[in-house]
Amino acid sequence: MNLERKSSLYILVACLLWALDLLVRYPISLKMGYVSIVFIESFIGLFLVTPWLIKNGRKELAKFSKNDWILAVFLGGIGMSVAGYLSTACIQKASPGTFSFFQIFQPFFVIFMAGILLKEKLDNQYLYWGIWVLLSAVLIFSQDLELMFTSQEMIVGDFLIALSTMLIWGLCTIAAKKLLQKHSPEALVAVRWAFAFIFAVIILLGEKERPAFDILFQWEVGIRFLFIGAIAGIASMYFYYSGLKNLPAGKVSIFELSFPAFGMIFSAIYTFESLTIFQIVGATSFFMFILFMLSRQESERATVKTR
Repeated sequence: MNLERKSSLYILVACLLWALDLLVRYPISLKMGYVSIVFIESFIGLFLVTPWLIKNGRKELAKFSKNDWILAVFLGGIGMSVAGYLSTACIQKASPGTFSFFQIFQPFFVIFMAGILLKEKLDNQYLYWGIWVLLSAVLIFSQDLELMFTSQEMIVGDFLIALSTMLIWGLCTIAAKKLLQKHSPEALVAVRWAFAFIFAVIILLGEKERPAFDILFQWEVGIRFLFIGAIAGIASMYFYYSGLKNLPAGKVSIFELSFPAFGMIFSAIYTFESLTIFQIVGATSFFMFILFMLSRQESERATVKTR
């Protein structure tokens, strides 16, 4: 398997783990506040990456320049903690559709910014891919979008929160790609969780919310948090950064839309809800796009070999 195809699969695995995270996280959100959830999640993540930091931290972190540290702070603190709170606020105050609407346009923002900041080459293939993915995403999110446009309680602030979250996550892809030009995926995972924990502590103190640590001794909750921190957190980000290191940021952002597609399917299975025909067509179209991209990479590799 060639490196590009393997990297694409890494991104898909990361998206699959993120989708599972939604199902695992939801029951916990009914028992405790989101501020506490993010704090405990960040604490577990930092605890698990500490052995790597002790063994490799001095050598790896010495390679970080001043600009690298600024990007790392943005990636871990703003991208994980702040954007996480914003996305939750958007869903709670408005509707999932408001958040989904802007998420559709994230790949286009990343492609545009990657062309400016990373000097990634923009050609017609991005336009064709974008149209295919956009139409698929609109069908996937059709139910949420209908809810958003028919809601009578929409305010400008809700749109701004959703827009801010999309922009932050899009810039996180750019920041991570920039850091991966000089640093390993392992280093980014460790630094991300370190700054995520620091920002989680700051937000926790600001909210004056005290985490209910006793709930962790309930075996089901403890296992869920372990999955959120270790599998959906550290493992997913390792796969994501490993894929991003060898792929253009724009292409990765397009692949990232498989996250809500997986999430929609898993949610339907978990709640026994039937998908609408539009959602089925959208998900099918998107995964056909993924298969097309993977087969295209394989055919390009075969062409290069014959030359």
